[in-house]
Amino acid sequence: MFPPGAAIVADVVETFGRYELLRKLAIGGMGAVYLARQKGPVGFQKLLVVKRLLPHLSEDDEFIDMFLDEGRIAAHLNHPNIAQIYDLGDVDGQYFIAMEYVHGEAVGPLGARAQQHGITIPLGLKCRIIADAAAGLDAAHNARSPSGRKLALIHRDVSPQNVLVGFNGGVKLIDFGVAKASGKLSQTIVGTIKGKHAYMSPEQARGEPLDSRSDVFGLGTVFYELLTQQRLFKRETELATLKAVVGTKIVPPSEVVPEIPKALDAIVFKALARKRDERFSTAGELQLALEEFLLTEKLHATTAHLAAFMRDMYAEELEEDRFATEPTVINFDLRQAARAQSPRPPARASGGSSPATSPVNAGQARPAAPARPPAAAPGAKPAPAKRPPPKGPGGQGDGGK
Repeated sequence: MFPPGAAIVADVVETFGRYELLRKLAIGGMGAVYLARQKGPVGFQKLLVVKRLLPHLSEDDEFIDMFLDEGRIAAHLNHPNIAQIYDLGDVDGQYFIAMEYVHGEAVGPLGARAQQHGITIPLGLKCRIIADAAAGLDAAHNARSPSGRKLALIHRDVSPQNVLVGFNGGVKLIDFGVAKASGKLSQTIVGTIKGKHAYMSPEQARGEPLDSRSDVFGLGTVFYELLTQQRLFKRETELATLKAVVGTKIVPPSEVVPEIPKALDAIVFKALARKRDERFSTAGELQLALEEFLLTEKLHATTAHLAAFMRDMYAEELEEDRFATEPTVINFDLRQAARAQSPRPPARASGGSSPATSPVNAGQARPAAPARPPAAAPGAKPAPAKRPPPKGPGGQGDGGK
């Protein structure tokens, strides 16, 4: 989602509706993905990602329906391990989806970087990434519409490019562009194959009807490759890849990497069972199996551990981009905004700040003078003057912080 070594502030910022497109991140089969900024009043700014349908597909009803399905489906998913959808629409006929910006790296490039730099990703963290991805998948599989109808969602494209690891340690599942769900605008023709061939389940490769266990197989493939740093089913041709998915013998991970405990082989093989009835019946079961393994092996694998590893691994890039990664205004001066939007109040005769421009009352209208109290009756004691309330922790004097 974000290549750490690249600055994100573009020389020319394209305005797209209410968003500013800062930099192109990637181009996929259906859309171009941009790092974008949403701007609002009084200095509100938010980084997000805008996925825009490719122009040559904007006249194709089938691709439009598939694109809209991605946004409509993902909008029903609210889980920490699924990237959130914020907006869906079109600008001058160009359809787009606005989604959560994940400052991090996809599992595929993450593993490749570790291999190139001779860095070993700790086993516990590999398990954490897959366990959290499984949690997101399980939430998607069990998602319901606002009316309570089960969506029967199947991702169908679980791959290393669609599992993101944030520099904050969060793991996010993305890209429901080819997902299968009830109530979709587009319909899948029986026998057609959608998704990346090297991460399909055997039943998906054969064009058979699918259920959620197909995604379990896909995540099992991602796990195997993350553990061994070797491709499992990828071959030189698509046909050879599909044949490998259906029938090639799988070498146990512990034989490829001797440091991997044999207890983990059983989890991997259950996720990769060719017969779906022998697989984990849900992604949640895969998650639980990995959590139990981590506890048994006493491996350090919390979100904090993953965040520390990611920050250390990308320390140089993060340091170089420490300003470019957040092109937002954090300290917005309300006094300047007030001056720009209203006439400057007349100067006071006495010294000191005017209430309309002082830090305490910045951005507020000047208060009216208090009414003169009625004269006291002859012989009555004057009432004690009322003291203003103290400016405590929640008051305006310190901004409530």
